[in-house]
Parts: sequence; structure tokens; C-alpha cells
Amino acid sequence: DEEYARSAARLLPMALAEGGLLWMATVVALDLLRRESRPRLAAAVVILTLVPIAADRRIARSFREDRVLGPTPFARFLQRADPHGVFRTMGAAAYLPASPIEQAQSGADLSRLEVSRERWEQFTQILWRRGTVFNVDFDSGDLSRLESLRQVSFLAASYRDSQSFFGALALRWAIRFRDQEPLAGYHRVGGNSLLAWDEQGHAHPDIRLLERWREEASAVAAWKTLPLLGEGEVVIESGKRGEGRARPGRLRVLEKTPERLSVEAVAPDPTWLFVLRGYWNHRTVLVDGRATEDEPAQLAFSAVRVPAGRHRIEWRERLPGSRISWFGPVLAALLAAALWLPGKLRRQPA
Repeated sequence: DEEYARSAARLLPMALAEGGLLWMATVVALDLLRRESRPRLAAAVVILTLVPIAADRRIARSFREDRVLGPTPFARFLQRADPHGVFRTMGAAAYLPASPIEQAQSGADLSRLEVSRERWEQFTQILWRRGTVFNVDFDSGDLSRLESLRQVSFLAASYRDSQSFFGALALRWAIRFRDQEPLAGYHRVGGNSLLAWDEQGHAHPDIRLLERWREEASAVAAWKTLPLLGEGEVVIESGKRGEGRARPGRLRVLEKTPERLSVEAVAPDPTWLFVLRGYWNHRTVLVDGRATEDEPAQLAFSAVRVPAGRHRIEWRERLPGSRISWFGPVLAALLAAALWLPGKLRRQPA
């Protein structure tokens, strides 16, 4: 309209001039790269670093921030129903037959922003500090164990007695389109004209002392055992085959962050601490100050042996290569000095 035309007329000349200057700065930097001089090389690197930063500093806004980042009604419901984030949520629409309501809505959502906000299958739930288990992984960066478990989840969803499978993974909540049927064991507890919010009563917390479990010697054996597990039961790859039971214990979470977990456990019998965190090698687990190994549980997650009695368990995650990365700034400074000092010494008079 007329207002947009006036804005474009005011902003376009400056935008074109700025773009031209950035292009010329790039040309100057490329010319400096051709000259055999360390100061000119350093200047070229600085210019080529700053040009894309300057070009990208302005981000066009197509939606208001509160529209993009604000929690959905379902997210606000979960904050009230599960304020500590003990349970997870399923984007159930992907497990169910196609929804005519979704198809009708997609035509008005060209950017597919609302799909990612409402279906809980992608990444937006992290904005509201909520968790999922089988969310979509666009770059296929999941570990093979979780990807295998995701395939099992699609098979489980096709059965009418799969509530134990999903409940063992703390998947208490689910969201789907209103014209889709709920998954096994889930029932509607809220929603609106488009979406239904579901809950199941067979879900167990994401951190818990196990009362029933099975042990297997390998990942393949554990994969075969998954469909046979009862409610709350977990399969653990302990290196041997067997079954176990324990009386209910008590668990108090002292700290729970992505990098660190600290709990106090009171176990009347020897048992396992199950933690809904992916199994991998880059972590340290201490039981009463003594290092111990975690084992794969439920194929993709983790469990630690807990003796009978009262115990303090510390769980610290590490990033691969994080210790070496501390030397990066030091090496960069040394490299810069190696490039700068020889040129300066050559310019000094004899």
C-alpha cells in the first residue's frame, strides 16, 4: 500500500549504497590477499570476517516476537500440570492417519511456522523448556540407538496396547489434531477447535528407581525384549540375562540441568536408577563419590546400579573435545604472533 511504498522509497537508496560499499570492501580484501605481506593478509582476513557480519545484522521480521517465541496454550497447560518437567510430550499427529483439519490449515501457513509450534514434532518446545523424545531430527544427527528406538515407536503406535512402551519413556502427554483418534492409553484432557490434548496414566517419571527390569547381554537382545515389557519395566544391557525386582524407593532431585544431575536415593533393595538421557561415553557418574559406569537402558537411554541404602549420585555430562578446546585461544594468539613478529623484525633498521 502507500505506506509501504513510502518506506521502500526512503530505505532502498541507503540499502543499495550500503550493499555497494560492502561489495567494494570485499574487492579490496581480495586484492590484499594477492599481496605478500602479513599486515595486508591480516587486514584482508578482518575485512572478510566483518563484511558478512555487517550484511546480516539486520533481520527482517515477518512476525512479532511474542508470536514467534510465545508459548502456545498447550505449553501453558503443561507448565501448570507438570511445572518441574518430570514428563515428556508426544507430537502424536505423525503417528496417526492424515488429518483433514491439518490439510485445511496448511494452506494458510505458507511458512509452516504454526505447524512447528503446534505439532510438537520439531524443536520449538525447547523455547518453553519442555521436552520430547521422538521429535523430528532434520540433520539426522541422532545416535543410532535413538534412531532405532524411533523406528520401534512407529511400530508400537500401530497397536492398541502400546501405552506401556510410551509410558516407560515418560511420555505422559500428547497433542494431535481434533479429528484424529488418540494413541493407545491416551485420553483427551483439553484442547481447542483444532487440537486435542491427551494424557495417559501409565507414564513414569524421567528419573526414577526401577521396581521391575530385565537384563540382556546385547543391544539386539534388548531390542527383541522391548515389546515384551510390562508397565514400568525397563530392559538394561548389563552384559548378562536375567530379571529383577525391588521394593519402591525414594528419590530426591537436588539439581537437574542439561550438564549436571544430582540426586539422593533411598533404596530398600538393590536396584537401578533410570535416567531419560541418551546413552553415550562422554559423561562421569559418581555414586557416593566413586566412579561407576552407566549402562544402556530401553535401548537408547541410561541406567546406573544402585545398592540398597541411602546414596548420593552425581551425573556430569561432557562435550567431546571440550578439554582440548580450552587451548584454542592460546594457539590462535601464538599463531597471530608468529605471523606478525617476523614482518615487524624485518622492517627494523640494521
